[in-house]
Amino acid sequence: MTKREQPQVRDLNLVRTFREVRAGSGSTTTELVRATGLSRPSINSLVAELTDLGWVVAVEPVPNGQGGRPPQRFRFHAERGRLLGVDIGVHRISAVLTDLAGTVLAGHELAVEPTAAPPRRLETLDVVVEAVLATADVTPDAVWSVAAAVTGPVDAHGRTSMVSPLPGWAEVDLVGHLGRRFTCPVQVENDVKVALLAEHEWGAVRGARDVVYILAGLRTGAAALVNGRLVRGHGGAAGEIGALPAVRWLTALDGLQGHSGMPAGLRESERSAWTFQQARQGDAEARELVWQYARDLATGAAAVVLTLDPEVVVLGGGNTPWADLWGAEFGAMLSKSVVRMPRVTVSSLGGDHVARGAVRLAMVDVERTFYTEKVLRAERPLAARA
Repeated sequence: MTKREQPQVRDLNLVRTFREVRAGSGSTTTELVRATGLSRPSINSLVAELTDLGWVVAVEPVPNGQGGRPPQRFRFHAERGRLLGVDIGVHRISAVLTDLAGTVLAGHELAVEPTAAPPRRLETLDVVVEAVLATADVTPDAVWSVAAAVTGPVDAHGRTSMVSPLPGWAEVDLVGHLGRRFTCPVQVENDVKVALLAEHEWGAVRGARDVVYILAGLRTGAAALVNGRLVRGHGGAAGEIGALPAVRWLTALDGLQGHSGMPAGLRESERSAWTFQQARQGDAEARELVWQYARDLATGAAAVVLTLDPEVVVLGGGNTPWADLWGAEFGAMLSKSVVRMPRVTVSSLGGDHVARGAVRLAMVDVERTFYTEKVLRAERPLAARA
């Protein structure tokens, strides 16, 4: 090995060691030696350098009750920076602030009128973001990356120029709006796609490579991972099969919201839940409406499954708490329509899953930008953002 090659090899080993530490809650020297194949002296030197650079911190050993000193452990210094994920929906706007590992530190949400014009929606967004930052006592310059999720297909410029249920949103420059507050990179992506990212990182399909996500809520939509990569399409419209009337997604909610006995005055967000509740109590009409909803949902899902042949289909969205009423019918209809039946599971995440998916998008940006052999040692630009 030449002298010129040695620094390059050490840089690569530094990144390998860092990634192993970052992947777990804590790593001992012995575990790192085993994972990387490097010698103990090399690991000791690399961990010391990562600690000096601020990427790794030592964990105080916890006595194991067996005598002797437990081995020193090291973990990723995730507190070094902050990430912000935002969900801009038809009925509400929410945001979560996390550390670099995606651990939620603060969250906030506000309702917004479905008919709200862009200025009003952006004003609510600003209030939500300010509340999250204030709760965590964080200034905008401490945020390393921001990602926002919106309803509708998103193009390469972060705009929903094709179609969106958000009134007037095609003209909104969301990247520019958030960029006036934050100096870090800002991304915008479709809400269903980032919900899948959250599910893949923290939820029911963690580690799966080929996944179809079906949004079952006030809207019906789909997103997919193929070989672990999010499918966006040429213009960001991949998964928008609901635009095809034959799949019946455009009218899937009509039955749930049209029960003959539904009380007047219920908000749109309350109607489906009322029908589900009636079905749970044995109402025959409600049960039939719920089953028809499941069949309509499965019709569109079958088109995606036949196209992509996924390992698993995950059901998410506001109607999944009632999946015990319609999941079996969905699975039965899907199995009749596809060549190979995938595993079907229900989302394990909570109501902030879209905002957390946006955080995952921000995490990918940070990983791509900073966790490389060229940047890991770059203390000055990192310190400016810490």
